[in-house]
Amino acid sequence: MGHGPDLRWRAADGADLPFIQAAELEYIRAHEPDQEAAWLEVVDRNRQLWAENLVRTTVAEVGGTPVGYGMWAVMGGIATVVTLHVSPTHRRHGLGRRLLDAVADDARRNGHDVLALGVQRSNPARHLYEAAGFTPAGEDGDYLLFRRNLAG
Repeated sequence: MGHGPDLRWRAADGADLPFIQAAELEYIRAHEPDQEAAWLEVVDRNRQLWAENLVRTTVAEVGGTPVGYGMWAVMGGIATVVTLHVSPTHRRHGLGRRLLDAVADDARRNGHDVLALGVQRSNPARHLYEAAGFTPAGEDGDYLLFRRNLAG
């Protein structure tokens, strides 16, 4: 599915929180189903994290409907991708890469030289991160850690 001229980028706002929550639950159910109960127990904490970082969130819309987002936060002094999502019907057309680049550009504009992220080992999105210039930076349990240099 092409995105053509009806693809629009915008800053997130509070009205996007239900879309974000539904997409994050979809991810948990698809990639980490054994974590769903634990995730639901802390959903209020997640909502707070998302709300606090809406200012660092880019939303992609097609025809006025949100189809993806990328969010980053400062964690331990490092710009870190909190979440990146593209709706299933809009995947495999470069939108994830464009969202990831938008997140990286925003972090760079805000004075960060490095962008970090963690991805569950079995998540196929890890190939997107590697193709986007992220390099291995370690492991944390079932997560692979990556970093991308944003400087010059």
